[in-house]
Amino acid sequence: MRKQKWFMAGLVMTLVMAMGGLATAASLEAEGIQYVTLEEAEEIAFENSLSLQLAKLAVEEAEFQHRQAEAAMIMKPSPVLLMQAQGGLDVARQQYLTARDQLALEVRTDFFNALRTQNLLGIAQEGLESAERHERVAEKKLAAGTATRLDVIRASRNVLSSQSGISQAKHGLELAQMKFRQTLGIDLDGLILPKEITLDVEPVEIDLDADMAHALANRDEIKQLLLAVEVARKNVEISDNDYTPALTLQQAKLNLAKLERQLAQARQGLALQIKQSHSALKDAEERIPVLQKGVEEATEMLRLSELSYEADMITANDLEDAQLGVQAAKNDLVNALYDYNLAKTRYFHAVGRSLAGQRVQH
Repeated sequence: MRKQKWFMAGLVMTLVMAMGGLATAASLEAEGIQYVTLEEAEEIAFENSLSLQLAKLAVEEAEFQHRQAEAAMIMKPSPVLLMQAQGGLDVARQQYLTARDQLALEVRTDFFNALRTQNLLGIAQEGLESAERHERVAEKKLAAGTATRLDVIRASRNVLSSQSGISQAKHGLELAQMKFRQTLGIDLDGLILPKEITLDVEPVEIDLDADMAHALANRDEIKQLLLAVEVARKNVEISDNDYTPALTLQQAKLNLAKLERQLAQARQGLALQIKQSHSALKDAEERIPVLQKGVEEATEMLRLSELSYEADMITANDLEDAQLGVQAAKNDLVNALYDYNLAKTRYFHAVGRSLAGQRVQH
């Protein structure tokens, strides 16, 4: 497995380095491009996010209301009012943590997707280089009388098709990078890009039952509902006396019942989300070794096809099929690598674990 990890990482890095025709690292630095790590990207997003700022303002507002309730207790004691203010403050704080956690997940998703499209562009560039080699060989064979004009036309069409693929890949990369910057809360045409990272496919140690139990007790949205249920239950206790109107008590009981069912529903939904993300993680992990072998096979097939074509042993169509096979195999592997890392991120998020895998408690 360790050997497999380094082959995967090396392949992805090779794909990035092979993007001929793109701006070099030196020229990008000269243009003022700033490459950020995943952690740096999160910090930028936390600083700029309007939704996070709104959540923080909601906490400050809840703190102000809590202070008001404490002050009111001096003149007119009201345990219910103070309890509600405390509950509102607790929920606001939990909602802030939820917003922060959700933003971190979005940053990671956009970070990986931007790198994914960058690698796919590199594969498209390799495809163009292969098509150009084919075109040169076809022209030489035509001059030697061993190929037809149609063979050269087909080879030229492949070059044009590859150039079109590169153009599409570049547009996709631009859109992915803009989405990344939007999530960071900076200008869409800003000079920040995700820094290339080494991907690995080392198996993740997972105790699904333990992760499930932890998540059902500690995920932010569960904690919000637990706080709301606690406040509602306390409200029922306070209202259950000879001095509180019966309708008030009945309303408090209805509110508690509603929140308890919302909590049960949220736990059911979270359990399903965790199982789905766990299944997606295992599926992505199992696909990668198969796709790795597929790239090896397709690459060797292309090498043999190029030699066979030069020796007039196969047709131009056979060579084109081999070229397309390599590109498709590499695309599938790169997508699988990023799918795996995204699946791992989503699983860790679902069960309340950090990207490094540790359980997180707020």
